[in-house]
Amino acid sequence: MENIILDYDDYKVLIPKKPDLKKLYVEITNLCNLNCKMCFRRFWKDKLGEMSFENFKEIFSQLKDFPDLKTIYIGGIGEPTIHPDFLKIVEMIKNAGYRLEFGSNGTRLAGIADDLIKLGVDKIMVSIDAPDPAIYRDIRGTDFMSVEDNIMHLQERKKSLGKYLPEIGIEVVIMKSNVHLLHGILPLAHKLGVNHILLSNLMPFSKQLSKEIVYDGSVDYELLVDSLNTDIGKYKVKLQFPKFNLQTDRVCQFIENKSAVIRWDGEVAPCYRFLHSYTEFIFGREKDVNVYSFGNVFEKKLLDIWTSREYETFRYRVKNAIYPSCTDCSLRDYCDFTKNTDLDCWGNNPSCGDCLWARDLIQCP
Repeated sequence: MENIILDYDDYKVLIPKKPDLKKLYVEITNLCNLNCKMCFRRFWKDKLGEMSFENFKEIFSQLKDFPDLKTIYIGGIGEPTIHPDFLKIVEMIKNAGYRLEFGSNGTRLAGIADDLIKLGVDKIMVSIDAPDPAIYRDIRGTDFMSVEDNIMHLQERKKSLGKYLPEIGIEVVIMKSNVHLLHGILPLAHKLGVNHILLSNLMPFSKQLSKEIVYDGSVDYELLVDSLNTDIGKYKVKLQFPKFNLQTDRVCQFIENKSAVIRWDGEVAPCYRFLHSYTEFIFGREKDVNVYSFGNVFEKKLLDIWTSREYETFRYRVKNAIYPSCTDCSLRDYCDFTKNTDLDCWGNNPSCGDCLWARDLIQCP
């Protein structure tokens, strides 16, 4: 493959083209059996749909072009277990020797527990935002006890079959309405046999939800983190914390981990943020996020998309933070560039200048 050369007047940057994709997220469906109050799906502008099994096989046939690819994460925005061919997709991935992870709301795990164990799924991240049934129902719109029972059933079946996989993790979205209950997540995780808890702040998609953020100085985060860390040894659980205030460092985990996301219709986005179009609220400031794709895998090979000049240049600029920091810019409330993600004042398209994922305030699995 030829190299890409970026000309910066005083110097040139050579970017070698490499098939170095290491982790691939695949959104096999954006349909869901829940309607959580803070979910993208309630606020986006995209149509609903799911990837056919034949289309998944077409994508899968292209993965041999990436010798460094180790992990496939089934997930995007939606509940993957409701896909009619979910288990066939899982079987195909595991038979090829890839590490397989997926995210779930946990409502359907019991019915497919034996299949998940026998197929060798490596990890499942289950969304549980509160151990309190009433608050959980308010957030997720479903019964907490049924989700808890599903996880317990899966763990019991693992024990019966003498298996250690799949590993179960918990994802928690921190909001004002549940932050006082976070200590209850630790004993819950212990009860459920969970050893990894991923904590993320809320990305609000409405003015009302923006009042729920806790990274606005309303919570003593140092006290929160210290008190939770005190209990880690007791419950033997790994806690993965986000940041709780705006800091200088900007690191995109999708770029660092050499990841890409394929939407259900084949569009290739660089991250979850650009997978769909919606409105987000950055510390209460409204911003339109417009979907951004570097190509469609049903029209062009994934290898050609990954190594394209446009995508390689985007990854170089984000990795090296060659883009403005809109979130703490003094002009952010007046600048037209902060109204959407189409372009920033340095000429980058798409614009990552307001990305709270890069600030580690929001986390993805």
